[in-house]
Amino acid sequence: MRLLVVLAVVGVCSAVPFIQDTPEVQAEKARFFQSFRAAQAAATPQQALHRPSPAVQPQWYGPVAATVPAGVDGTITPVGDTAEVAAARNAFLNAYNAQVRATAGAAPAGPSFAPAYSPAPAVPAAPVQPKWTGPVAATVPAGLPGSAPQVADTAEVAAAKQEFFNTYQRQAAAAAPPSRNYF
Repeated sequence: MRLLVVLAVVGVCSAVPFIQDTPEVQAEKARFFQSFRAAQAAATPQQALHRPSPAVQPQWYGPVAATVPAGVDGTITPVGDTAEVAAARNAFLNAYNAQVRATAGAAPAGPSFAPAYSPAPAVPAAPVQPKWTGPVAATVPAGLPGSAPQVADTAEVAAAKQEFFNTYQRQAAAAAPPSRNYF
């Protein structure tokens, strides 16, 4: 039965007359294919038409082709730092180490795994910031877990908080729909 249905559908589909293109559509198709073949022939190298050869990628011969390989063949050539970059890096490292010494007492004594850089022109180091030793330095743990409770609000802060809370409550009550009592 299924075979009969399939054959009937195929017969009906093949019986539908083929719709021909109008003369305008036929002319436009011919013009398009003529233009396409002309563009294709212009883009095809003449040597490929006469003798088949494997496609060869052209080599770059620009102004920096000999000096920057850019990893074309798998090698990566690192670019050296300029004098400005080396000076900025050394200035940063000097400032960082000075800050570490100021806050920790001394620079780390362990082995350094940082790369060694060539010395740059002398750059004035940042001023050393002294370690805080004020009267509350040892008694205020600055919010560490398990430390003293939070600092209490001043009278101005407490008044501002209360004023905000009151304004919020008034605005929320004004925006809320009226409640209905059914009891």
